[in-house]
Amino acid sequence: MLPHDGRRTPERPDASPLGVRTLADGALSLQLAAGGPVTLLLMAGTLDDRCAVDLPEALLSAARACPDGLALDLRAVVACDEAGVAALARACEYARKSGHTVGLAASTAGLDRLMVLTDTLQLVADHLDIGPDAVRAPV
Repeated sequence: MLPHDGRRTPERPDASPLGVRTLADGALSLQLAAGGPVTLLLMAGTLDDRCAVDLPEALLSAARACPDGLALDLRAVVACDEAGVAALARACEYARKSGHTVGLAASTAGLDRLMVLTDTLQLVADHLDIGPDAVRAPV
């Protein structure tokens, strides 16, 4: 498991909650929030193999509700493993193949490193122009 790197989390943009869904018996929560040109999907908790089965459909459902695009904010993911990152990459590809725009708005250095090591960063990021407010950790 990859722990949260302990850095101070920057404040999220003025986001207002639109809906919350939990996966893996509450291990991971997904919350849609309006906040800019696209809708944010705030992910919090543990992203691991327990989420793998439900994450693609949950992400697709969120993307369907956001015709202008869906931007993932992963800063509140406190633990993640290789299976979780792979599930996230598959879920993003599933939503894109269904015709939806999904991209990465914010992450942590630890998650970015794990996505680079597992060769999944390009599957999650770089598919959405969310503007200058994106918060990406250096890899």
